[in-house]
Amino acid sequence: MSKAPKYSFRVVEKRNKTWTAEIQRQATSKKKVVSKRQTDFATEAEGVTWAEAQLKEILATLVAKNKRHDDERAEQYQEKLKQAELQAASDKLAESYDGEDNEVVATQESTEEVIVETVTNEASTQDSVETTDETKTVAKFDFEIELEEAEQAEKEAATAAKKKAKAAKKAKAEDVVVEDDAPTVDGSEEVNSIYLNK
Repeated sequence: MSKAPKYSFRVVEKRNKTWTAEIQRQATSKKKVVSKRQTDFATEAEGVTWAEAQLKEILATLVAKNKRHDDERAEQYQEKLKQAELQAASDKLAESYDGEDNEVVATQESTEEVIVETVTNEASTQDSVETTDETKTVAKFDFEIELEEAEQAEKEAATAAKKKAKAAKKAKAEDVVVEDDAPTVDGSEEVNSIYLNK
């Protein structure tokens, strides 16, 4: 893969003894597209200075856009982490629910406590995410591991249920026995001799 820059410039002399400066973007490995063009420069040096200034402006805009997108992705990741934590907490509380009214109140209170804990732990989670961003390594949290294990258990349970259903279907098919004394289609007990002689 080529390490050529995405943006470059060139200055070309025209027939009327003027210079044209172009800012080019590398669209594909073999194709360049002109992003900006300025004509009628008296000297090549004027074209080069204009092109360099425009190139710096384009690259600064590109860097700012990339940083903004990185920040948005980080916010989305944080939001997903919060949602996963809340979902894990509500699932855990739902498992402990026995169905009595007094336990519903306790469950709501404990849900609020979990939400408060999640909000207070947000700062420490952001610190750990910033640390992982600096080292460029991704560490899995305990709830992520638990979610993966739960998904794996669900898949295994679904596979076992499918195997069990398949085995039951096979056993049912083997249990069906064809009786020789079954009545014919017209309801008579005797089979026509035409069919027996074949």
